[in-house]
Amino acid sequence: MARRLIPDADIRNDEDLLNLLEGIRAVGLAGHDEIDELAGLIRVKIERYGRRNGLSRIRAKFWGRQVARPLVRAADEMLAVAAYARVCRNRFEAFLIALDDEKPGAGEFTVRSRDSGRRAA
Repeated sequence: MARRLIPDADIRNDEDLLNLLEGIRAVGLAGHDEIDELAGLIRVKIERYGRRNGLSRIRAKFWGRQVARPLVRAADEMLAVAAYARVCRNRFEAFLIALDDEKPGAGEFTVRSRDSGRRAA
């Protein structure tokens, strides 16, 4: 079985879910950085190899970009994962506020963004 980037989490309260979403966001950002750096390294290596073996500078750059392009796209998708995790977090916080407005104290989740237990105007 493959090693998991984010271990299984037992979500018992709102903090657990917010921490999980923040962990997903962090994995997306870190993944983007790593993959983008590796794509750049691969592009440079292909360009140098092509130049050393007789390709023109333009052709070597072309092939370097062609080889690295799928990894660059994957890095962009990792940024999308991070952004979607942030969207989920924001929507969950909005859900907590809406739930607290509807029935204060009814759920197991707590609304930490409010100072008092008053309803929103």
